[in-house]
Amino acid sequence: MYPPESEEGNREYKLMVRDVDLERLAGQMKRRLVEGGGEAFYLIGVSDDGKPLGLSDGDLREALSVVEKAAERIGAVAYLVGLREGLRGKVAEVLIRNRAGEDNPPPVVHVVAMGNVDAGKSTLIGVLITGRLDDGRGSARVYAARFKHEVLTGRTSAISTRLMGFKGYKVVNADLPDPLDEASVYLNSDKAILFIDIGGHEGYLRTSLRGILGNAPDYGMLVVAANSGVQRMTKEHLAVAVAMNLPVFVVVTRVDITPKAVLEKTLEDVAGVLKMPGVSKVPYVAKNDEDAVIAAKIMPTGRVAPIFLVSNVTGEGLDRLRRFLSLLPKRLHWRGSGPPTLYISEIYKVRGVGTVVGGLLEGGRLISGQKVLVGPTDDGGWRPVRIKSIQVNRISVASASPGQYITVAIEGFEDVRKGMALTSEPLKSAVRLGADVIVLRHPTVIRPGFTGVLHLRSIRSPATITWIDKGALMMGDVGKIELRLSRPWAVPNGERFIFRNGPTRVLGRVIHIY
Repeated sequence: MYPPESEEGNREYKLMVRDVDLERLAGQMKRRLVEGGGEAFYLIGVSDDGKPLGLSDGDLREALSVVEKAAERIGAVAYLVGLREGLRGKVAEVLIRNRAGEDNPPPVVHVVAMGNVDAGKSTLIGVLITGRLDDGRGSARVYAARFKHEVLTGRTSAISTRLMGFKGYKVVNADLPDPLDEASVYLNSDKAILFIDIGGHEGYLRTSLRGILGNAPDYGMLVVAANSGVQRMTKEHLAVAVAMNLPVFVVVTRVDITPKAVLEKTLEDVAGVLKMPGVSKVPYVAKNDEDAVIAAKIMPTGRVAPIFLVSNVTGEGLDRLRRFLSLLPKRLHWRGSGPPTLYISEIYKVRGVGTVVGGLLEGGRLISGQKVLVGPTDDGGWRPVRIKSIQVNRISVASASPGQYITVAIEGFEDVRKGMALTSEPLKSAVRLGADVIVLRHPTVIRPGFTGVLHLRSIRSPATITWIDKGALMMGDVGKIELRLSRPWAVPNGERFIFRNGPTRVLGRVIHIY
């Protein structure tokens, strides 16, 4: 039994459709695709009230043929997700996506790869994208590395992004001359996953926090090596994900070299961490393709944490993980109104182009040639700039939509910093803020005068606690504080942040800015 059909969203029930229904079905399908951001699901053989009545084999073939014709008519493609038994026949689930092409940008799901150093995050991303198995010594991680020293040391030190494209369940990267060519991947895909690879070493935690907080990921992929198990940074990254309300799935790597008893102990430890108070997730080991389909559907709730067992050397479990990723729905839906705003997370100096900034676009559309503002500067002011060009996944575009990670070439102001905002209207700047907080970790007592670093979106700023409602805070305490920042920043009300100093971790939510 399914929940009753909703008039909104990207899921549609059809007990039966025939050729006479083609025009109406095509129009309805187009609306469902718009509401799903380029992706929709049709359940054939299900009544509007959610009863899985099912169809005979002949009727089901006819209905699926009509759905395919309707998809073709609106420039979309239909993929059969699965068949199951209904009350008096078979029920089919069909995935509808806009056909790949320059006029139909694919929905892009942002997934941040988290986990301890040497867990195999970069290797996993390299194998998933290219389809080339690892040699057991991390050869595949070069496809995810950004700098030469990362290739040589095998450790990710900076935030890197890699795009994996799908046509249905098939990864398109492997069929391209260059599987890392983002423009080709983007143009040939009807669905894409943008992996955000962050460092797992404790020394790179501040950079990792910017990767999580500054890119608004849809999901977190927590990678655990089967032979080394749950480590300190595994728990640290999971805690950050939980603090930011980020749904998480777990990938256990190196199952090919891990003794059965050690693997069972690792799975037990992973389940234990997921069930901890404050995390409170339900572990769900995906043992087959049907489990992967179910896991993808329930991921947006954040309540269940699917677990996948894979080997980057033998390929075990990778196809199941790819199937899951191909069906993973976009969780964050961005409103298309208000002033366009981009918190700058990357800055490049490109010869012949000048200053290029990158980040996630929010609010409204941004247009090439548009005059906008960048700031706040040290004096709290905003500097006018002109947008020279915009790129999405290395493709030059005339405009960009909210929810896209873009790079923008600007002229008119050179002293740009990470954490500044690019916007069409000046945002309110703050040097002090009030917040509700909970102390996640601290060895002693926090009192006014305590200093640390504020991590909020792509902002990373020294800050000092100037006031505590209770006078002092210890680990586990909840309270209200005021923070004084080292310079003005555009801090949105209601935004979550992490305040840290060494082992200290304080989770907060902005309630006032001054």
